Amino acid sequence: MLGIVLATHGQLSNGLKDSAEVIIGAVSNTETVNLNQGDDIQELGQKIKQAIQQVDKGEGVIVLTDLVSASPYNQSVLVVNALEGSARETTFVIGGVNLPMLLETINHQLIGTKADEQMIQSIVAQGANGISLWQAADTAADMDDEEEDDF
Repeated sequence: MLGIVLATHGQLSNGLKDSAEVIIGAVSNTETVNLNQGDDIQELGQKIKQAIQQVDKGEGVIVLTDLVSASPYNQSVLVVNALEGSARETTFVIGGVNLPMLLETINHQLIGTKADEQMIQSIVAQGANGISLWQAADTAADMDDEEEDDF
């Protein structure tokens, strides 16, 4: 089974996991790691390492972090670089997590997909597709266009 680790600042990882469980139901083989104010960065790395080891069932691990180049991301990269053998090759770190990315990752877990580049691309794409902008002015412009079509 695919392993999932959420490593974020504050309690974001717990909130994302909780939100996913509201939508999908109970989530398995998923660990959260939180970096709270005043926490030691080296200890964060150890927590991430433990979480990866706990969820690694031989089919890969996806580590989802909140910010690229921030402490949870950097520590995740350091931990993965130190892994040996197939664990290193099948553990991926993705920065910029959002709920659609997590749901896509859980879907891959549920259908039994092994971690590979194609899966990573679909997770990242789902995260990007989950971002949208709506503004009331856009709606007014669309309504004006529809009215013109009536003539």
